[in-house]
Amino acid sequence: MSHPVYLSSSTLPRMPEGSRNEWRGFFGRGGELEANAFFPLFWRALFSESDIHHARFIDAYDIDDEDSAIEREECLEEFGADAAYPYLITDKTSALQRLASRREAVIAAIGERYRPLYEGFEAWIARGFESHILLRTQGLPDAADAEPWLRAELASIDRLNDKKVLDGLMSDLSRRDADAVWQLAGIGASPDDAWPTPALRVLFPDPRQRKPRKPQTQQQIEKHERALAAQRSSKPRSWIDPVLEWLAVALAAGATLGTYAFTRSVWLALLVFLCAALALGFGVAKLRGPRS
Repeated sequence: MSHPVYLSSSTLPRMPEGSRNEWRGFFGRGGELEANAFFPLFWRALFSESDIHHARFIDAYDIDDEDSAIEREECLEEFGADAAYPYLITDKTSALQRLASRREAVIAAIGERYRPLYEGFEAWIARGFESHILLRTQGLPDAADAEPWLRAELASIDRLNDKKVLDGLMSDLSRRDADAVWQLAGIGASPDDAWPTPALRVLFPDPRQRKPRKPQTQQQIEKHERALAAQRSSKPRSWIDPVLEWLAVALAAGATLGTYAFTRSVWLALLVFLCAALALGFGVAKLRGPRS
């Protein structure tokens, strides 16, 4: 089941409020990343516990948006007008400073091979986000009760020297089908500036794009071996090959015509032709030698 959380670019120092119709101008400005019910490690490096704030569920829908009227009514019925959930917001300058100050500790904890991914994430945030960085958590199944979880995850970023903190993450990264980009930084939800960049995808391939090789059947193996044997037993034709072939034809034809001229017997001439053709064919094959 999908429980998406989004790391979004924002020009506001808070969550947009539907009571002010602020969602209509929110999307399409800067980058956005998506994860599913987890808080990627690199996202944690952007924030501190002081960045936790609260928004009302009902404010997820603009009050004047007719297309969201049904969802807004359902939200009122489920949560009421005042129920709130926690989210994270920070200014871009502070976020980039935290990323830089935490870089070496994070890389030391997860391994040097992930340095290009971390530095690529820093660069992507720097160029693709507006003045503020917003973590939208409303998609979590227990969004109203997510504050303890958020605080624990944020606190863990400064305890990376404790191996137990990253046990689960490192176990996930070591799996054969693990996507390091997804596990550490989420996936880009904005088409304007792709994340990950093509260069990073080369370094950290998406396991879903790898086509498994089908095992060969015994019949395919035998067919392949026969083809290799035929290839080994053949060699390119040289100029000698056609000369020998034409010489054999000429000799067989000469023997046939000579026999007919002396005997005037078609059957005897035909018999001589067959014998000459067989003998000369065998001789040409021996002269050309084995092909290797």
